[in-house]
Amino acid sequence: MSWFFTPRHKAEKDRAILKRIDHTLSRQGLPSSVLHFFVFIILEWQWITVAPTPVGSYGFGVLLVIMACWRFIMIAQFAEWYGRGPARWRDWFIASGFLHAGVWSVYLVYRLNGPEHPIAILGLLYTLAVAAGGTFVYSLYGKVVRWYLAILLLPLAFHYGVLSDVSSHLYLGIAFVALFLYLISTAGRISELVWGFLIQNFELKQRLHSLENTREAGLVEASSNRRFIQQLLHRVKNPLGGLLGVLGMLSHEEQSSEQKSMLNIAQRSGHSILDLVNDLEAFIEQRDQARVPQTSVFNLRKTLEHTLTGLGAKAHEHNLELAYLYHPDVPERIESDPQWLSNAFRRMLDFAIDSAEEGEVTVRVAPDKSSDTERLLLSFYFSEEESSVNDLNAAIYRNLDTLPEDEDVSDQLTLMVAAAQFRAMGAQLSASEDGTLKKIRVSLPLTASSQQASTFKPARLMSGRSVWLVDMTPINNRALQAEFESWEMQVTSTTLEQLTQADLGTLPDVILVNVPVEDARAEEHVRSLANWMASDALIKERLFVYASQLQRSLLSALTDNFHFIEKPVARDELLNVLTSVQRQSADETHDQNWDASRILVAEDNLVNQKVLVKLFERLGATVDTCANGQEAVQMATSDRDYDLVIMDCLMPRMDGLEATRLIRQSELGTGKHMPIIALTGEDTPEQERACLAAGMDDFMVKPVSYENLVTLMQRWLGNKESPS
Repeated sequence: MSWFFTPRHKAEKDRAILKRIDHTLSRQGLPSSVLHFFVFIILEWQWITVAPTPVGSYGFGVLLVIMACWRFIMIAQFAEWYGRGPARWRDWFIASGFLHAGVWSVYLVYRLNGPEHPIAILGLLYTLAVAAGGTFVYSLYGKVVRWYLAILLLPLAFHYGVLSDVSSHLYLGIAFVALFLYLISTAGRISELVWGFLIQNFELKQRLHSLENTREAGLVEASSNRRFIQQLLHRVKNPLGGLLGVLGMLSHEEQSSEQKSMLNIAQRSGHSILDLVNDLEAFIEQRDQARVPQTSVFNLRKTLEHTLTGLGAKAHEHNLELAYLYHPDVPERIESDPQWLSNAFRRMLDFAIDSAEEGEVTVRVAPDKSSDTERLLLSFYFSEEESSVNDLNAAIYRNLDTLPEDEDVSDQLTLMVAAAQFRAMGAQLSASEDGTLKKIRVSLPLTASSQQASTFKPARLMSGRSVWLVDMTPINNRALQAEFESWEMQVTSTTLEQLTQADLGTLPDVILVNVPVEDARAEEHVRSLANWMASDALIKERLFVYASQLQRSLLSALTDNFHFIEKPVARDELLNVLTSVQRQSADETHDQNWDASRILVAEDNLVNQKVLVKLFERLGATVDTCANGQEAVQMATSDRDYDLVIMDCLMPRMDGLEATRLIRQSELGTGKHMPIIALTGEDTPEQERACLAAGMDDFMVKPVSYENLVTLMQRWLGNKESPS
């Protein structure tokens, strides 16, 4: 309990605040403690010129020195003494200030009663300065400032107003009293201002602390709830996955048509439940912001096409066609979060398929040309009448933290989660409609990686060949036609009726027949194809059936005389299927005709080197070899004009990455670009990024198979012409 200071507010009881005030104000009072003695010396030095120094002055001088030393020690030992008791330290500090002010005031009155000297004005002015400083120092201690100012100023007022015989001095006494009252009111305003700020700051900190505690408690509770719900959902997913696995096995066994129908219903229901569980998990994760996107470099087209796997079958279950359009100007490799993008992309397509009532569900990937900055545009089209565009926009921008209680949003859960995931990646979303056709537009920031692979090159076997697209839906026909034309193929769109009536001698190299999703039309198509294929055995080599995976059993009527392509097909998969069939029907060495190709193999392992040489020679290519990076640079930069360089990443004297950098430097300004393929035993994204950053064009993992090597040759030497 303090003698002089009684706190009234919680902030005035806060030890941290009081400690800062005590330490700051004690240091501000130190100069006056020292100056008291120096001013005393000046006054006595001047007064001695008019009269001898009285004995009492020596006593006052000693007291002032003792007080200055005492206050200096208190300030110097602040941390130690304050730790023993803040209230005790504060009482001693205030009491020493009172004593110091009293000694100085009594001394000044004592000297003013002696011989007059103009130097007395200095003492009075110094006293006024000390009074002003003390007003600020002691105002934060409540009524203490009144006692301090009374001790310092009222003795001087008493001297001039009562003890002095000079009538004019009465006004000086009144002036000191007025100054006393003014400084007290000023001290009140200072105290109110400073403590008001400190109290407000204290209350804000208390609120922030309370909010932080509440937030932490909420996060702990939310985390616990999230883990609990995720555990429950996980317990649902495990048996559900087993059930779907069993249903999948049963669907491939011999069953009656009624049993197959029931199995399809069970599978569809199981997948619907599984999708719902996944959406709930993602909803909880998005609502609680359990994780954020992590940027990395990846192949955009392959990621999206991999995400499409299985969605064609789902669309078929809804009697829908799934079409996929990919603009060639979209960069192959971008910087983003592939997991977030693929999850949001799949959920948006899931919603479009679940909502669509008929026709085609189309997804289009293209640059966003309406934006001033580089952005990626994902457009999802589907036909649906029940929901309005306002409903879609409301779901897209719905806050997952505050779901309305009076509105059923369960049907829009997939859309809400997908939109939230896209927004987390900085996307701008909107919905529009044209009659019953709905469109959801997703514009994502696009950061193209500097580690771009070279442009996709189709197989040489496909260049110049002809293809017929039979009974394709409009969007699928448009997408496939654009793809085949980019492979330098001749494309014709036709119908199954025109195909079966065509002269067998005029048939194209590739016949791609679309199987409708409607069961009745699909069975009719299969019967027509089966009857037509029986007329010529060569049709098997040319016929490719474009169908859903769920239609494989229906296609058994064709007695395996066809090649199956699951829709929607990815570009690489389509190329691999077509070229594999072409290789089976032709002599794999001479028909591919890579006799004009010259290849450099940089590999220090002699066994691997010999294997590669044999494989390339089997394909008709001419091969040169070297065993280190320095030799590879010398040979690649010579006048030999290699069509392809196989570069091992780890070699003596100079590794493949450094050798590639030197080769790329030598090509600067020449307009040349020699394809360099990395050969490595480490199949990791980090290794792939390192190879692409060094300037390599492709990535091949050991051990190298004949099929992979053929695919590599088709990709990078597909457009090479044989010498005349």
